[in-house]
Amino acid sequence: MGRSVNYLDNSEVVLYFPFEGNEENENGEYDEFFLHMNWDDMINNLQCAIKRKLPSYYETDKWGNRETRIILENNLCSIGISEYCGLCSLSVAPKNNEYDAWHESFALNHAGQIKGTLEKVLCDLGLKNLRKVGTFSNGEAVFELAK
Repeated sequence: MGRSVNYLDNSEVVLYFPFEGNEENENGEYDEFFLHMNWDDMINNLQCAIKRKLPSYYETDKWGNRETRIILENNLCSIGISEYCGLCSLSVAPKNNEYDAWHESFALNHAGQIKGTLEKVLCDLGLKNLRKVGTFSNGEAVFELAK
């Protein structure tokens, strides 16, 4: 079975984009420090851009599941990021509220409403938004540029 990029459990929105971080230092040699620095910069830029468009979100740094890092959240939803072999997922999952069905349905609606804003943020940052076309029987996924 193949592997693919992970996303938050119960996600209502999942956006895919490639991460093409430069891992070469000034001498043209592989440098893992540069790769991590570029990754952290991309996440910081993403957090700032999303918070500008969606001011109710605040930064957080926790894990939603084994491989997805929650980078932003508000009272309704969590936004997580995950990466595998240069493919990233940005996912939005409503927060569960077992005591209030109204809150849960409002969170589901909110997740769907912010999808367009997140697509615009990715575009504004120069990150190509990809659309998942399908999955082969071995688990490999196929993507195309989203329109």
